[in-house]
Amino acid sequence: MIRRVFLAALLTCATALGQAPTPAKPLAFDVVSIRPAKSNGGFFWMTTPDGYSVPGQSLFYTIMIAYFPQGWFYWSKDRLSGAPPWLGDPYAIDAKVSEADLADWQKQGLTLDKKPMLRQMLQTMLADRCHLVAHMVPGPPISGWSLELGKRTPRLTESKPGETLPAGVPLASGGVMVYFHQGDELHWSFYNATMEDFAQYLSTMSAGHPVQNHTGLTGRYNIVLNWVQDPDSKLPVGVTSTDDLDPLSHWDINALGLRATPIKLPVDTLVIDHIEKPSEN
Repeated sequence: MIRRVFLAALLTCATALGQAPTPAKPLAFDVVSIRPAKSNGGFFWMTTPDGYSVPGQSLFYTIMIAYFPQGWFYWSKDRLSGAPPWLGDPYAIDAKVSEADLADWQKQGLTLDKKPMLRQMLQTMLADRCHLVAHMVPGPPISGWSLELGKRTPRLTESKPGETLPAGVPLASGGVMVYFHQGDELHWSFYNATMEDFAQYLSTMSAGHPVQNHTGLTGRYNIVLNWVQDPDSKLPVGVTSTDDLDPLSHWDINALGLRATPIKLPVDTLVIDHIEKPSEN
């Protein structure tokens, strides 16, 4: 018996030494169509139940989606080095996943950081159709905000387990956000939201300066965030100027017992070593 076990182990070792492990095949779309488009849809992106489809998207934003899952508030020209001018040209992309990948594809989350298959398949598509070769390097830090506890006790209402949620914009964690604007009154209402959800929505209003959650709060909350209109402002309610250095100051974050503190955030830069215009379908 000992002799048989020894021989079996010896054969296993010999096989392992004689054969290198087969590298895993990168995830890829089953069918991909990329065609020049007449109009540019900006950084809009959307997954479908069986793939990815955009009517007109620049390859710059396609690369951002593929390599920077933090979201569009991290995306800027500084995230790329060596980008050719034509990277801003719009392309219509229609890509389908295979039947074998369909179940896993549909299990992906709502936000980009919860869509690893999408990002990997876009990277494979860019490598196959644009011959993209690139590598990441540390980039210069960017300005952002740290969402923290204020000096007062947080004025947040904890959500009740199983409570019925209103119709609204789905949040990544399963809650919803409802936007209300009538006359001079403007507010966001969050239901069953985490602080990560709340920080992400603040990021969308902070003019390219991401907001990170450092509150330490781990619960789920119902939150009403009110707009505070500057009486001297000539802009409509809810609108800030592009040169506003503190766009979050227009939202009454302090009333919630929270505060937004300026910070510097580390980010990476994608260096393009080689890229070509997409090959024909």
